[in-house]
Amino acid sequence: MKILIVSQHYYPEQFQINEIAPALVQRGHDVTVLTGVPNYPGGETYSGYERGQKRREILDGVNVVRASEHPRKHDPINLYWNYLSYAFHASRMAKRLPPDFDVVLSYQLSPITMLKPAVVYAKKNRKPLVCYCLDIWPESAKDHMPIPFVYRWIGAYSAKLYSACDHIAVTSKPFIDYLSRVDGFDPARMSYIPQHADRSMIEADLTAQDNGVVDFMYAGNFGKGQTLQVIVRAVAELKDRDGFLVHMVGDGSRRAELEALTRELGVQDKIVFHGNQSRSDMPAFYKSADALLITLRGNNEVGNTMPGKLQMYMTAGKPIFGAINGAANDVIRESGCGACVCAGDYQGLAAIMADYMDHPERYRDCGTRARSYFMENFTFEKYVDSLESLLKSVRSAF
Repeated sequence: MKILIVSQHYYPEQFQINEIAPALVQRGHDVTVLTGVPNYPGGETYSGYERGQKRREILDGVNVVRASEHPRKHDPINLYWNYLSYAFHASRMAKRLPPDFDVVLSYQLSPITMLKPAVVYAKKNRKPLVCYCLDIWPESAKDHMPIPFVYRWIGAYSAKLYSACDHIAVTSKPFIDYLSRVDGFDPARMSYIPQHADRSMIEADLTAQDNGVVDFMYAGNFGKGQTLQVIVRAVAELKDRDGFLVHMVGDGSRRAELEALTRELGVQDKIVFHGNQSRSDMPAFYKSADALLITLRGNNEVGNTMPGKLQMYMTAGKPIFGAINGAANDVIRESGCGACVCAGDYQGLAAIMADYMDHPERYRDCGTRARSYFMENFTFEKYVDSLESLLKSVRSAF
């Protein structure tokens, strides 16, 4: 097949689409990616891409075409200009692309505007369009659009873009209900294809050494959506206990707030902030952990998603304890890889942590179950098989 992938972000920006497109090339497909000028997450245009440089290049066999876009920079106004400028310039470029692609794949992160160029190409050339939906709209905009009529307009615009798709693949099963109920998309034209994760740790011996302390770890972004204050408050519930530590590995917009809350609750001796770590150093952190923690917001339907962090955790072969709703909660329970309470329930999370410290034998098989479930559901090979099969079937049915 000749496949056009539309994604606002692509290499050297770090997203999974960087692995997906070359994998399709390796399977014999002709792949072109219509993307923007790299400037995520730092906000400034990457070196070597300024002033019209590298607007067309071939990377790992993938033809990469870059549309102009305003850099994100470091404030909301420039961020909105970034979104709108990509949608505008990429849509114009989409009209000039060859009309002979067999199928269009939109890799849809936030915002929904990055779906627009794919719709433009598909409509102009009468080609089937598949949307791989990683963020549901308008829900993802709810916290950022407090003005009701603006949110309603975004909702109508989102529904219009989704309706132009021939098929939508979702990363979390609860998204199917949301897109049907809120955006009016036919569930019969939706399918579930969960994200994959790097399997490099799956065969490694990451058994933690007995150091006399139970080491819990969270690894990832410290943002609003992760609600990491739940972990800090769970630790505060346990602060009179000895013999455990919580390791917070990563960084983000809420780190200073979390450190302040740690001091306010008097648990500085129980929580260690390690900051960002290189990918090559992460296996050592996973090896030192006895159990892994995961949290996500629960006050809107975005909290029903399954963060890619869960799949990565599963490859480490450790018990996973969560305060999280939706698909992630379902997977933890279904796989038997740990224990879970509802999002925001810091007292429940504290109870799980205490039970693990008191009765580790109850969780002895959790790591093995986690790795088995990962191999059955979340490998890159299974992901590409599912995506390729979907693209072929949508093309054939069009």
